[in-house]
Amino acid sequence: MNTLKSAFLAGFLLISASVMSKDKDFSIALGTVNAKTINFEISNAKNVSLFVYNDIEGEIFSEKLDASETVISKSYDLKELTTGTYYLVAESEGKVEKYRININKDNIMEVDKTPVSVIHKPEYTLKDNFVKLHMSGVKNPVTISVMDFADNNYYTATKQPEDGDLNVTFDLDRNTSENYIIRVEENGNAFNKIISLR
Repeated sequence: MNTLKSAFLAGFLLISASVMSKDKDFSIALGTVNAKTINFEISNAKNVSLFVYNDIEGEIFSEKLDASETVISKSYDLKELTTGTYYLVAESEGKVEKYRININKDNIMEVDKTPVSVIHKPEYTLKDNFVKLHMSGVKNPVTISVMDFADNNYYTATKQPEDGDLNVTFDLDRNTSENYIIRVEENGNAFNKIISLR
């Protein structure tokens, strides 16, 4: 397998040929900021990753949540951070939310209560050889392509969402290939999913 194909495989979830179910996604409520401590609550925090980063230093802190509680409270002490703009990012299988944190020259921290960006990832439902792609909260045209590991392209199209939703169904032939890569690009964000029909 060449390097390009290895890169495609690294970090992507392999889906088996069964129907996927999706729980309700997380939500964050930012609370008070005391000195340089940020307090927030996160609901439905099953399989949610949290990151704090900036564009200069990259990732500063990360943690993976797998909470069974309905709502959990978190506090991050960011007193070690210097003047600059940072981001708190929460990511699940279905969504990414990013919040801006600003530390000014007087060493005072301000946190935006609403996210600077919310990205809804593509959702997939797989039954036999039919794959349904669904995206919600879509504001821009979406480019979709389907290929196999040998870089054979079977489908490429740019779709316009209807009322923020996008639904596309693919009939994949397991006699042509047992594995397909579906690539979805929207507003500079790209998502790849490996579909296995074995």
